[in-house]
Amino acid sequence: MIKRKQVCEFYYKSLQRYSWAELPVMQDEDRESSYHLFPLRIKGISEEQRDAIIQSVFDEDVSVNVHFIPIPMLSFYKNKGYQMDDYPVTYDNFSREISLPVFYNLSEEQLQRVIAAVVKAVEKHIH
Repeated sequence: MIKRKQVCEFYYKSLQRYSWAELPVMQDEDRESSYHLFPLRIKGISEEQRDAIIQSVFDEDVSVNVHFIPIPMLSFYKNKGYQMDDYPVTYDNFSREISLPVFYNLSEEQLQRVIAAVVKAVEKHIH
């Protein structure tokens, strides 16, 4: 956990200066993250913008992902009658989320590359 915590702390410190970055809470007075994910959310974007950002990050040879796909978006639950319109907060969080890599063996150079790719992609697509 220590290395993953360091990775998350690096991302946090690197991204906190950007007004568009909604950073995950990693610790509060009662809880601490397991540091298995760094779910960055981008303020004020659509799902389409998020997808374009992800593609631009991929174009820089950096792999990111989307976690926490809402249950109503999964076919089993859609078939049971669940509708995404009934969960606007869930959809909002999902549509703006990009999970950054948190591998235990990421080098300093790789971490810098992730940040550079994310910042470049976000700033390209938020205007």
